[in-house]
Amino acid sequence: MGLWGNISSSFILSVANQTTNQTNAAPPPAKEKHKPAKSKKKSDKATDAPPSDTEKISLNVESLKGMGMENLLQLREELLEKIRRIAETCEGIENEANARRITELNGRQAELLAQKDELKAKLFALDGELGTIGKNIQNLSGSGPEKILQAIKNQRWYFFKNKPKVLMDRDTALLWADLNYFPLSPTDDTGYNYKDNHEEKRRVLDKANTNKFGDCNDWKFPTMSEFKKFITSTTPHYNSSSHKLKDKEYWTITIDDEINGINLKDNSTSEGWWAQIIPCSHAYVPEDYENNISSSNNFYTDTEKLQFTLDIFVQNDLIPMFDDEAITHLYRTIFVDKPALLKQLAEVEAQIADLQPAQRKLTANFNYKPLLAKYDVAAIAKSPIKYFDAVLNVADEFLDILNEYETAQAETIAAFLKIALKLKAKYTDNPNLTPEENSLLAERQKFLAQRLELGTDEPKRKILAVKAQAENFFKRLEAVNAGDNSISDLAALQAEPRADFELLVENMARIILDTQRRVDFFAENKDLVASVVNFNAHWSDNYKAFKTSLREELSAACRNESIDDEIFAAWYDDWQVKRFAIEQRFLPLVEFAIKGNLIDAFDVISGSLQSYRDSVDKFYLHERKNIYQKFVFTSGGDLQEKFETESELYKLAEKLQRDLQGIIFSCDKAEERIFLLNWSEPLLNLPIDEISNFVRDKNLDAISEEVLTQFTAIKRQNFATYLSDSKTYSEAIQRREQEYNALIFRMRKDLHKS
Repeated sequence: MGLWGNISSSFILSVANQTTNQTNAAPPPAKEKHKPAKSKKKSDKATDAPPSDTEKISLNVESLKGMGMENLLQLREELLEKIRRIAETCEGIENEANARRITELNGRQAELLAQKDELKAKLFALDGELGTIGKNIQNLSGSGPEKILQAIKNQRWYFFKNKPKVLMDRDTALLWADLNYFPLSPTDDTGYNYKDNHEEKRRVLDKANTNKFGDCNDWKFPTMSEFKKFITSTTPHYNSSSHKLKDKEYWTITIDDEINGINLKDNSTSEGWWAQIIPCSHAYVPEDYENNISSSNNFYTDTEKLQFTLDIFVQNDLIPMFDDEAITHLYRTIFVDKPALLKQLAEVEAQIADLQPAQRKLTANFNYKPLLAKYDVAAIAKSPIKYFDAVLNVADEFLDILNEYETAQAETIAAFLKIALKLKAKYTDNPNLTPEENSLLAERQKFLAQRLELGTDEPKRKILAVKAQAENFFKRLEAVNAGDNSISDLAALQAEPRADFELLVENMARIILDTQRRVDFFAENKDLVASVVNFNAHWSDNYKAFKTSLREELSAACRNESIDDEIFAAWYDDWQVKRFAIEQRFLPLVEFAIKGNLIDAFDVISGSLQSYRDSVDKFYLHERKNIYQKFVFTSGGDLQEKFETESELYKLAEKLQRDLQGIIFSCDKAEERIFLLNWSEPLLNLPIDEISNFVRDKNLDAISEEVLTQFTAIKRQNFATYLSDSKTYSEAIQRREQEYNALIFRMRKDLHKS
């Protein structure tokens, strides 16, 4: 036996003064929840250490006298347990109890290790299944709903793959029994045929409802109106030439709730006719359905009317059989298979959440759902107290994740800050620039500063704002509890609108994921980010120089050639229009590149844009005056001068288009090709717009409307149609250049004649 088994009861009864007092005393109050106290200094450790079990025991035997048996037995068990713990601690494996416990623990450890390996394998399988489900869901996109709505428009009658024995009329949403299954002329044991016996007809109808014929239990005899709407040339089983339904002329209807028969040949009715039964069901008829889809209803669009029918199918889990089998398959894929996959996906994600702890590290594949799985979302939705408690907890978790991520990415963030110093200073308006020009440069710098911000201060601020709202709720709750109208005030708090907890968590996850994506983008594209920041600084400085030193350079050149200030001002205004249009192209290019597009081509594209800008500058500084001097003493020379000026500028724009051609056709993605085409189009159209506006403003009678119309048509040419072939695209550029030059020549010729 171990040491504790040999302890005599006399020893036990001699050592319990303090323990007895504790046993007989009133129980201590429940502990309040407090934040953990700060740790003591090492020097205080000895004095603050709790007393050992031995120190708690007094050897005053007198104190045991007068104790009841129940208290003594409880005391004995407590002392034996303390002695047992001492023995286990001191004797190790030699202690018999310890040896048994170690054996048990070893066995449990082996079980847990086996379970861990099993869960790892299951988690791996679930990850694979999750990927497959995600891929299948992705494949279910497209314009399917539009095709299905069009098919509904073209088809009136529907059978269902998952509900045999019935058919539905689109125009009324009524279900009708399929006469291939519903008995036309059954008889009962008495021999009565229900065709001429109202009671037997009711019995057959009741039996159909009891047996849930076609999964429905509200079968009724149709009214006269319902039956007439049912009988059309397209109704299944109906022969319009013989006026028979399933080769029968007489059918049962109700008139003012009384059973009648109707003759299909002349629509006459009688109570005594032998008549067959074809019941109908209102199981799926929505309120005001016929009014909503009526052709005379102008409140709903045609698409919305068709959607009413589609909603009947979807909301009642019906699988309609369309005339086109491909549409049936499409319907099943979108409205049956996809929801089933989404449900399976949710189940898989829930299992993954159960099998792994909430992901704490912010990585490229960060998934917030395991974190969300720790919360009882349904219970949280019912209680604002639970809701805001959960908000506080999840906000703290996200803040911890951000702090950990900031520490892990400190080196990357520091490297970026060295590059982005130029973006930190707030933009100051330049007095030489117009308000529109200052706004352009300021907006560009603001965008880059926000989009390339890698720090975690802003996401922390957003999450802290959410946390502050939760803390404010509890302050208000305290105020409610302190007041005299807590019931009504609590009701007011409960009624306040709150975002779904799941949506709130998803949004906070999105906030921190945006930070992670920015850091990852910078880490993977340092050269691009450096180019963007440097180009922005260069372009801003260059534009300011254009408004000062380049303007002065042109002014000096004009003065040297005795060109009037009025003419110089007109030239500079034209130059400014073109320079501002070029400047406007820079930010859209940056925005597109930062989204992950044209990364490898960014330097080349921005370089081509810069070359075009410099060519325009060179033209106005050195070539513009030569054109002026060529025509200054010619009759109508100002008009000829304008046309030649814009012809030269068009050559520069056309060169830009040819420079971009090689880049466009090196792009693998159609999105990038189309972007470059649309991005450069305003610059290519500048000379065309200038000529068109000039001719109209001058009201030049010598230029025919036909020529002006042809000139404007050049601008409308759609180069996107040539994006599939580089050679065809090049030929289109050349053809446009030839047409432009030919029309300019014709305009100048017409002016010369006049």
